[in-house]
Order: sequence, then structure tokens, then C-alpha cells
Amino acid sequence: MNWIIGLTLFFTVLITQRNLVNSKRFLIVAFSPNYSHHIAYQSLWRKLHERGHELVILTMNSIKDPNLQNYTEINCNIDYVKLDKALDMKIYRRFTEMELTEFLDDIRYDILEKLLNLPNIQQLFLSTNNEKFDAIIIETISSPIFYLLAQRFNAPLIGIMPLQLRNIERYFLGSPILPSHLSNWEIENISTNPTFLQRLKNFIDTCYYMYYWLYISIPIEQMIAKKYLGDNIPSIIDAGQNMSLLLASSHMINLYSRPEIPNVVYYNSGHISKIPPTLPTDLRIFLDNATNGFIYMSLGTTVKYNYLMENTKTLFMNVFSKLPWPTVWSRNDADSIKNSSYHLDKIFISKWVPQQGILAHPNIKLFIYQGGLQSTEEAIHYGVPLIGIPILFDQHYNVKRMVTIGVAKHLHLDNITEKIFHDSIHDMFNNRERYKEKMFELQNIVKDVPYDSLENAVWWIEYVIRNKGVPYLQFNEKYKAYYQRYDIDIIIFLSVFVTLLIILLLYITLTTLSYIMKQNPSTKKKLS
Repeated sequence: MNWIIGLTLFFTVLITQRNLVNSKRFLIVAFSPNYSHHIAYQSLWRKLHERGHELVILTMNSIKDPNLQNYTEINCNIDYVKLDKALDMKIYRRFTEMELTEFLDDIRYDILEKLLNLPNIQQLFLSTNNEKFDAIIIETISSPIFYLLAQRFNAPLIGIMPLQLRNIERYFLGSPILPSHLSNWEIENISTNPTFLQRLKNFIDTCYYMYYWLYISIPIEQMIAKKYLGDNIPSIIDAGQNMSLLLASSHMINLYSRPEIPNVVYYNSGHISKIPPTLPTDLRIFLDNATNGFIYMSLGTTVKYNYLMENTKTLFMNVFSKLPWPTVWSRNDADSIKNSSYHLDKIFISKWVPQQGILAHPNIKLFIYQGGLQSTEEAIHYGVPLIGIPILFDQHYNVKRMVTIGVAKHLHLDNITEKIFHDSIHDMFNNRERYKEKMFELQNIVKDVPYDSLENAVWWIEYVIRNKGVPYLQFNEKYKAYYQRYDIDIIIFLSVFVTLLIILLLYITLTTLSYIMKQNPSTKKKLS
């Protein structure tokens, strides 16, 4: 018996020592104020922690789990009321996508200056800081300024995106930029069969986006960095081009297929619970009684209902009140609605509900949502057809993609009416078998994988550290100017050359004909 105990202790110590030897230290920067983005990250942080790694995380949305050891969260929560108010629909609807980007960037610069003023942030950039990190993981939508931390600590830079890639990330990595392709979710008027003029507009919009990022936005951040971190800081663009790996939180089925380079790795659905969360008793009873099915509506956590137009909120309430199916409605102003004069017998309204628990309920028939990526993944996982009412950013792209696949309807917030909303819901119920069948096909595709997506992301992170930044996976011409990468200078040169050659040939031809006519009067008469 003693030898069994001794052997058990020996292997326990051996495994513990192995974990200690292989454990790495990560610095993670994720400053996005959007809670839904952090849902996609936190499952990855926990998985890294389970592997025995130490994590130091600078964030605005903490897990706050005291049981996690070697897991340090530095909460850099600052006042971003301006950003919250920017999502007021009365303001937002006046902007094009590009104007919204510029407007939000002005707010982002203000947030960035507040962050760089924090002692915790300044301490990281000090040359006297002797901390060691094996890799730096940066949320790419926060700010490219933090790419500089990888050079500061001489560690591989790993980017992470809660959305599909933007073209600025592709530029840093050297991944191909396809200006008029459907995958460019930053631009407006995405169409599955674009006309020449639509492609031309998309091409111009994409080129302007790249110009804006490279010659307006990043230079402003470079000036902010110099202001707070000193004149000797490296180039932000150079730091970004040293990125070893980019993890994007999405499944390929959610994207319009396009080529990417090998160090772009997609992972998905890490936030989805293996066991759906338990429903509150009153909500569970409400759903169990909905034997003919129920509707669930949530527009996510980013846009607050008090920022929607009053007529839009009234429209939703009027339609839900008249439907034969009960509705669960998650909205942040639930208390004010419960105190209103509306009859809420068939509408369950709450500030917050366990979304996955609702989507997993057998009586659910329809999910009305804003097109958020994480909600899309949850709907696919639980096989629930969709009505998408996108509001901002990648939501339009996500909903259009689901419509293309055949599992959703797309409604526009600008022109939605009670009739359109009412008829769309009835159409989904009348044709629910068709939508449900398509959704199950999509669900099977997403689940038909040879490995766990989150485990694969962790493997790639560790692979980057083991192989010193994997320079051989990086595009060797990413440091070239944009026009050189795509041989635009060669195309222009050849175009000018061919044009001049044609002009020269025409000149020679006309000159020769003129000479012949002058030398031969009879030819001149015939020609005349």
C-alpha cells in the first residue's frame, strides 16, 4: 500500500513540476468597453489559466473570481460616458459608417489619453520596469499604441479580435486586402451580387479607410504616445507589422470566404456553456407554459433602449401585445415598462436574462436580435431561427450572412413599421420548418470539427512562444508600401507605357499616311 501512495505522490510532483516548467507569463491588454467582446475573450483567458500559465490582464471588464491563482486583473475602468451617449440613435443615424468611425475615434483618443495617464499603464512602459513576459496579447480594436508593449518587453505580439478581421489588421499582417469583396464588413451597401458601380464605391470606400487609418488615425495615436511615453518610442506601424499571430473570434461559416495568411487563426463559440444556465423560477414557468412556442428578443448590451427612437420602442410593444405567442424581452429599461399602462400578460420583460438558458429551451421558436457575433454563434449552437435588426458595426454584415445562408430575415431599423415587423414574425412561424431545417444544417457544419476550437487557439498561442514568434509564417513583403504589395506601381507603369505606345503607333501611322498622300497625288484623289 505504501508503495502505491509513494508512486502516486511521485507522479503528482512530476506533473506539477512539468506544469511549472512549461508555464508562461502573459501580459494581456483588452480595453474595449463592450461587455460582449469580453465574453469571447474570458473563456480563452480561463483556458490559458487552466494550462498553468500566469496572466496579467489590463481590462475594463473583470472576471472578479477570487479563486483564480496566478491571475491578476488590473481594472483600468475609466469614465466613457461619451462613448455610451455616442450610441444614441438620434445621433448615430445621422452618420455614414465612415463618419461614425471618425466620430468614435475622437472619443477613443480621449479615452486613450486617460488610460495613458493611469500609473499602472505608465509603469509598464518605464525602461526601469524589470518584469518579464513570454508573450503580449493585445485586443486589436482597443488601440494599436499597445502593440509597443511587445517591443518594450521583447516578447512576441499576439493580436485578438472579438469580431471578423478589419482591413487594418490585414495590412499589418500582410493578409490580402480585397477592396470590393463582400468580406469588408466596415463598408456599407454590402451586396451578394454587387453591380460595377457598387464594386467601384466599395473599392473607393476601402481605399479611403486604409488612407484614414495609415495617414490620419495612427499618426494621431503616435503623437499621443509621444506625449505620454516620450519622443523615443518606436513606430506604431512597425510594431503592428511584427505581429506573430492574430486570433479572430468567429467561425468560417459566418464569413464570406476569402484567402488569409497562415498566422490568422479563427476560434469560435468558446463562451458557450456546456450546460445551459439555470433559468429563474418565474421565467422558467413562463416558458414552460408557452406550449405553442415563444419569441425571445434582445438587442444586446451595447445599445441601450433609452437611446432608441420612441416610435420604434412603441412599435415593438404594440406588435408583441397582439401576437398569439408570448415574448421574452430583455431590455435595460425594464423597470419603466413594468410601471407603464401596457398589458404585459404575454410579455416577460427583464433587464437581464440568461440568454443561453432561453435559447436552449425546447419551446423557443424565434430569436429577434441585433446581429451581434456572439449571439449569432449562440443561436446557431442551439438551432434557433433569427430575425436580425442590425444597428451598428459588424451587425449588418452578420445578419446579411445569415440571410444568405437561409436562417434569418433582415429588418432595417430606419424603415421598420408595425406591419413589416408583424408580417416578418408570422412568416418565420409559418415557414419555421424550412428555417429550422436550414439552421440545423448550419449547426451540424459548425459542430463538425476535428478539434475543440478554444484548445486550438491555446495551442497556437503556445506554439508562437515555443518557436520564438514564428517569423516563417509571416508574410515576407508586409513591410512594403501598399501600392508595392499589390504591384499597383507596375500596373500604372504598364498602363502608361501601353498608352504611350498606342499614341506613338497612332502618330507613326498618321504621319506615314500623310507622307504617302503627299508623295502620291493619285492616292490622295482615291482617298478623297
